Amino acid sequence: MYRHYLQWHITHECNLRCIHCYQEDCHCVMPYAGMVEALDKYEKYIRAKGFEGQINLTGGEPLLHPEFFPIASEICRRGIHLGILTNGTMIDAERAGAIAALKPIFVQVSLDGGEKVHESIRGAGSFQKALRGIDHLKEAGVKVLVSFTVMQQNCREMKNVAAVCAKHHVDKLWWDRVVTDDASQYLTTEQFKEVSQTAAKLAGRYPFISNTRALEWIPEGGCGYECSAGKRLLIVLANGDMMACRRLPFVIGNIREVRELQTFLENNEIMKKLAAPSFPEDCVACKFFYKCAGGARCVTYAQTGRLDRKDVNCYL
Repeated sequence: MYRHYLQWHITHECNLRCIHCYQEDCHCVMPYAGMVEALDKYEKYIRAKGFEGQINLTGGEPLLHPEFFPIASEICRRGIHLGILTNGTMIDAERAGAIAALKPIFVQVSLDGGEKVHESIRGAGSFQKALRGIDHLKEAGVKVLVSFTVMQQNCREMKNVAAVCAKHHVDKLWWDRVVTDDASQYLTTEQFKEVSQTAAKLAGRYPFISNTRALEWIPEGGCGYECSAGKRLLIVLANGDMMACRRLPFVIGNIREVRELQTFLENNEIMKKLAAPSFPEDCVACKFFYKCAGGARCVTYAQTGRLDRKDVNCYL
């Protein structure tokens, strides 16, 4: 069955101040009644389309939302898959047990390097707290993913992150490139190639490593990836604003103001544009084009302001 993903930023508040964060620092929190109303609309949408639904609760730090567990329980009660994206620092044994009781398909924790580099990005004390969170989750029987966001500051940290993941029995490590207002943090194409090659080599030793979500068809990869913005992904922010992708700066509407989600999404011009086949002129002759359709449009748009260019880090 076709799976649709809702990435729900239930709060913008966070206990960390990461240098690459794209979330606005505001105190908007949707009341529980509003959250249930939004959930009603999403459930109606996926049922009408015949989709299997997955909601990934994130933030900010989602565990800071006072209604995190009630809304997570309501998602599960409706038979919608639950994922949780967190920095891991607030997860003690008790919270891990409560999370395990929800039976999420995964909990994703962010690690951005070994201790020194990770804390230069996410703040003092954050590394060991994240690792303790991972350990508590594993002890509670929860599947744990680690997300590694690659940038200039940590582009040679893949080995360290992989070793830490192995030591703490992480189920999967995946990596992606940074999208940020700080242009100095973007990878050069040569650096991207180096990280890709490193990840491919490490995957032979650590089978839990997954290559980057875009350009996986490159020689170091092994499977295709195509941008899901406008197709099977919807973002909802804490104030109800909707986006096709959190890393593309286009607000398409507000879920609390939309009466019927299916009609709105099917007729929204931004969603239709993103869902339409993309044909960057400098990609059409590439034999891998139909596997990636140009790569990660969010990364390219952040650096060029264009949606019709090939992936800025493609080196073929």
